[in-house]
Amino acid sequence: MRDDQWPFPDLGLSPGQQALYESLVARPEPVSADVAGTADFARLAELGLATRLPGQPPRWTAVAPDVALGPLLTERRESLRELRQRVTRMADRFQRAATAEHSELVEVLHGRDAIHAAFQNLKDSARQELLIFDAPPYLNAFALPAEEAERRQVRMRTIYDREGMAIPGRLAQLARFVSAGEHARVADVPMKLMLCDRQVGLVPLRPDLALETCLLVRDSVLLSALSALFESLWERAVPLDVGVRQRVESDPDAPSDLERDLLALLVAGLTEQDVAEHLGCHARTVRRHMNRLFARLDAVTRFQAGYQAVQRGWLTAEDREDLCTN
Repeated sequence: MRDDQWPFPDLGLSPGQQALYESLVARPEPVSADVAGTADFARLAELGLATRLPGQPPRWTAVAPDVALGPLLTERRESLRELRQRVTRMADRFQRAATAEHSELVEVLHGRDAIHAAFQNLKDSARQELLIFDAPPYLNAFALPAEEAERRQVRMRTIYDREGMAIPGRLAQLARFVSAGEHARVADVPMKLMLCDRQVGLVPLRPDLALETCLLVRDSVLLSALSALFESLWERAVPLDVGVRQRVESDPDAPSDLERDLLALLVAGLTEQDVAEHLGCHARTVRRHMNRLFARLDAVTRFQAGYQAVQRGWLTAEDREDLCTN
């Protein structure tokens, strides 16, 4: 506010009356009524800004500003205090609303019952696609039958952790899933993850507490980051097509079912010992089969063997480049 600007416009004084009061304040001696103007002086007196002195002729003087305007200042301070309180309450409501909005994007789930309920809800609500990181620790109740997803025309893409591939019976289970329509690949999976239609996801708060505390993440930057992580790992993962046991009849060197499973596990990255434990045989038996297969495929490394197996139709992949990039 400028120094020459009248600070109390709500008093209803005209510019002339404001100037009159300020001139009275600046004068140490009283002013006669004929100088001040009867109407303007009457208005100042009505508001308690001026007072008439005793005697004749009528003389007027200003009431001290701290006395005349003090109550108005007090009233303004009170109004300002109430306004400040109101602004504070409004700011609190705004903050609570903002916090509530953001808290709905990430929900912390505690306990297996709550996590299982969220898992079932995501599974049942999927309409287009489910993206899954399948990693330890495992709980059978969380298994998602690929047949059910296929029946509902929901595309399933799952990346299985290499560690889990060594579990006895695992390959046979995945063969059923792939045969039912699941798109499966194998890689070193960092954690459990389930994304439903890229709108909501379920992810552990900590890998070591994957079955105890999870985050339910709704559409947000975090969910977009999780989707990008899945796609990045999917591009680098090895296709797993153990469910298709299609032989090339014209090829006398076509592998047996056992040899084909062995190839799939080796290309997926399992060690000879893991493959042996999975197939229920000795590591030297696996090595003997490997040597025979490598000889028939004219291969020296797993990469060459996998590439040649895809070329001959012994292993099916979504395309040759998927295997060549691993």
